Amino acid sequence: MFQRVLKSSFLVLLLVPVLLNLSHKRAIAETSIGEDQLDTVNGMPWAGHKLPFDAVVDIKDSLVNSPLGKVVIERHGEDESGSVFKSPFDSPRPGRFVLVSLWGSKIEGCFVKMIVQSAPLDGKANLEELVPKLIELGIGDRILQLTPLPNIKPRGFSGQYTYTVYENNTNYDRSSTWYMTDTSFAINADAANMLRTAPAKEIRGRLTFVNGDTKVFPIGKANVQRWQEAYSFNNSCTAPK
Repeated sequence: MFQRVLKSSFLVLLLVPVLLNLSHKRAIAETSIGEDQLDTVNGMPWAGHKLPFDAVVDIKDSLVNSPLGKVVIERHGEDESGSVFKSPFDSPRPGRFVLVSLWGSKIEGCFVKMIVQSAPLDGKANLEELVPKLIELGIGDRILQLTPLPNIKPRGFSGQYTYTVYENNTNYDRSSTWYMTDTSFAINADAANMLRTAPAKEIRGRLTFVNGDTKVFPIGKANVQRWQEAYSFNNSCTAPK
């Protein structure tokens, strides 16, 4: 009887590192996406609908499926629409605001992209005032500052949308306008290393817009940990010679 128990216990001990190793692999290679699906030249659906958030994402060539990089896609939403249930990511509605950010590295270098989406209460916004000119990240006791790439001009978009309001026991359709800006930020090997080695805890970022307005937003602990893998695809943040 003792021998049977001993053998069974030994089997469990053998399985533990195997299971831990499998768990670790799942955390690194969580999903993949074709490079063209990350193309924002024509804008992005509200809140990045259908993008793989909160995961280490392998970027693949859309034609031959070869690896091109890794990215972590994060989003933050605010809902001042007056709805009983706050759901900023569902759809544009007056008073909703979303940040979608992409953090990673590819064969040609490292990158950070910030997508700002706003559905103002009155349906009116100046696109230039939704362009961030600075990202600040509190990492440990240091502040990392990122500025836009000078050779990639921020893009701006606007579009109409319809939403439903309930008044006097009746549903009414209303229309308004939502706005979006798309800004790419410069990141070198030193900045990428700060992100890759950031302490595993939630951090706070701050966007400063062209008009001087600021917006503070959180980045969750799990995604901060994922930066280690995302920025390890290209440690030097430079293109191969």
